Amino acid sequence: MPAPVRLMRPAELSEAVAMMRALWPDAGEYDFSGETVFVWERPAGGLGGFVSFSLRPWAEGCDSAPVPHIEGWWVAPDLRRAGVGRALFEAVEQWCREHGYRELGSDVELANTTSLAAHAALGFEPTAQLQFFRKRLT
Repeated sequence: MPAPVRLMRPAELSEAVAMMRALWPDAGEYDFSGETVFVWERPAGGLGGFVSFSLRPWAEGCDSAPVPHIEGWWVAPDLRRAGVGRALFEAVEQWCREHGYRELGSDVELANTTSLAAHAALGFEPTAQLQFFRKRLT
């Protein structure tokens, strides 16, 4: 049974960044600026997962604005499928409701079938599928 989820403490920033790097190994510098971060603390100490979200002016497929939007979500491999991810999301949802928000946005790469299934299990509904493009100008 997951331990209570809580807001990240400033002293835990480096541990949260390490989890973020496990999620996105190629990411550059990261400090969760402008994000709210909930963590799950292992009973023996140390963090076993996090979810971070920011307030965006809009989010694809959402009707309200601004909208809380999931920026990152990671659970340690040994804790997956044990309710930790759900507990993290429930904390975010409670925070959003307490602050008057009606929707929660998120996005997933289409090839990430594990995350797609997890989002569906948490009650998210697909809104749009987009292909992003870029054109190098230099």
